[in-house]
Amino acid sequence: MDPVALIRKEIESLEAKVEQLRDRLMVDANKAIDKAKAQAERAREKLKAEQAKLGELQKKAKAKMDSRIQKQVDRAHSAVESAKELELDAKAVMIMAKNQLAELKGDYQRAKALAKAAQDAAKSFDSKTKAAPKKAAAKKAPAKKAAAKKVAAKKAPAKKAPAKKAAPKKAAAKKAAPKQ
Repeated sequence: MDPVALIRKEIESLEAKVEQLRDRLMVDANKAIDKAKAQAERAREKLKAEQAKLGELQKKAKAKMDSRIQKQVDRAHSAVESAKELELDAKAVMIMAKNQLAELKGDYQRAKALAKAAQDAAKSFDSKTKAAPKKAAAKKAPAKKAAAKKVAAKKAPAKKAPAKKAAPKKAAAKKAAPKQ
């Protein structure tokens, strides 16, 4: 055997082994690439699923938040409406009170007028009743006129004296009033 032929045979067998190893490595590399692609695809699907879940959770949270906010807004609207109703009620009560006050003023004026009229009527009645007995007494007892004059003369100084005493008391009371 020729050593060159042996070396060639050896080279050819090594080349065949290298080719087999390269093929095997290529197959392994393709398998690894396929596995990586599958993992990447699974990861993408999982990511999409998680994003979908996150989107749903966000929608639910927003809906809950919106419902809470809506409830608060509804409560606020309700409070405003009740405040408006209270304001209208208060205005109605105020109008009724003004009307009642006007009626009371009218009643007071009428009562005051009636009281004044009654007082005037009482004074008029008193003056008429006092004048009537004097006239009647004068007609009944003409002889007693002179005696009545004497009695009146005696009574007149007595009446004047208390009047004089009352006058200084009134002046003293008037002077004392400003001091208070």
